[in-house]
Amino acid sequence: WNLKLNNDGRFGDWRYRLRSERVSDDDYWKDLSRRVESQTPRLLGSDLNVSRRKELFWGTIDTYARVQHWQSLQGSDALSQFDTPYQRSPQLGVRVTTAADEAVLDSFRPWGRKARLEGGLELEYNRFDLPASARAGQARGGQRVHALGHVSTPLGGEAWWLIPRVAFNAAAYDLDRPLTDGRTRLRRVIPTLSVDHGWIFERDTTLFGRDMRQSLEPRLLYVNTPLRDQATLPNFDSAAKDFNFDSIYTDNQFSGVDRVSDLHAVSVGATSRWVSTARGEEVLRLGAVQRFLFRDQFVTPDGRPVTQRFSDLLLAAAAHLEERWWADGTLEFNPETGRSERSVVRARYAPGPFKTLSLAYRFARDQSEQLELAWQWPIAGRPVTQRSETSCGGAWYSAGRVQYSLRDKRLTDSVAGFEYDAGCWVMRFGVERLSTGRAETNTRLMLQLELVGLSQLGSNALKVLKDNVPGYRRLSSDRSPSSDFLP
Repeated sequence: WNLKLNNDGRFGDWRYRLRSERVSDDDYWKDLSRRVESQTPRLLGSDLNVSRRKELFWGTIDTYARVQHWQSLQGSDALSQFDTPYQRSPQLGVRVTTAADEAVLDSFRPWGRKARLEGGLELEYNRFDLPASARAGQARGGQRVHALGHVSTPLGGEAWWLIPRVAFNAAAYDLDRPLTDGRTRLRRVIPTLSVDHGWIFERDTTLFGRDMRQSLEPRLLYVNTPLRDQATLPNFDSAAKDFNFDSIYTDNQFSGVDRVSDLHAVSVGATSRWVSTARGEEVLRLGAVQRFLFRDQFVTPDGRPVTQRFSDLLLAAAAHLEERWWADGTLEFNPETGRSERSVVRARYAPGPFKTLSLAYRFARDQSEQLELAWQWPIAGRPVTQRSETSCGGAWYSAGRVQYSLRDKRLTDSVAGFEYDAGCWVMRFGVERLSTGRAETNTRLMLQLELVGLSQLGSNALKVLKDNVPGYRRLSSDRSPSSDFLP
């Protein structure tokens, strides 16, 4: 069995939101994976959140309370079991922010605004514990009170911004079990100074004979966070951020509260875009960014000190130079070894309606190397657009995605199917193969009948195809207002 509860509402000034999902057994995610709504099918949450926002002339005050519990589907295989996240039983907090502060934190460029002091303060209490299905070796929970605060003075003009910012992260812990030295209560305060500065230059130019508006957008982020020993502190909710174009422009390499990376560094990068003046469409984008460390870093995601002064170089490109072709790619290059650490290259060809073909290559050194082929293509019959509206003749289409692991030399998560469009109705059927372990796979058959303009019956093959095929288009999209995601 599978139980889902979703409810949103309000009482007075308070809003509440409930999201809960529970299943009968540890193998449910293998047997009926598509019925699990959670993005992590082996970890199902129950989350009740109550909040109130009060708008004032100088900013906002958010008050909130939350209870968050987990069901982890561990199974009997010890090698596939995992550490579960901590539950919040409960979480209580208040957050005060000045006007437009959230926009500044999201790198909003305050064009034409005068300098003014902006800031925020978050005070929060959490009681952390583990679900009954947690592994025996996981550290027990405890209580945490934390305060996060910052003050910034954003400056800017029509083509530049400068945001100096001072922040602090303070936390106090009361643990259920004492540490090796007998302590159960710990505390720490970590300050951070950062300066975010960028420019936007534009000029009129041409590219392959077409009129373009080209931009050059250099950006610099300076961060100085002193070293504070955090090795003995618990880690209830922090995780390493992925190293990418977004995270390299943040002052902390961790999400959550419990870990703050000691960082004295500057990230320098630039992006250039070519935008068609006739259509307003981005035709080409090139970008590069790299971080330079002024001192060694000791609080790192993998626990090993970083002594390399220059970080890996991040490169990105995207092109839509011709109406039917798209291409993009990212590359993480290690300057010390002279080798790429991660790369993704994608290309897509779409010559017309319901015709798309894409190829992708993904590489992560010492982890994975994959090829992916995805498509949607007519194979027989006449499309509805070439027949009279009253005709119920048929046309056949194929759609799917195949992933192949070059490292393991085997097919991994893949889906392949056929669609028959009769004009009045659409039939979809196919096969989906999902990896459920190192040597286990789950294969299921999908069958769905869509009555155009009415409803969809059967397993949701439409959602599976839309989720897996880049550029996929519903065959009846021009004839039916119904949702693409009906169950």
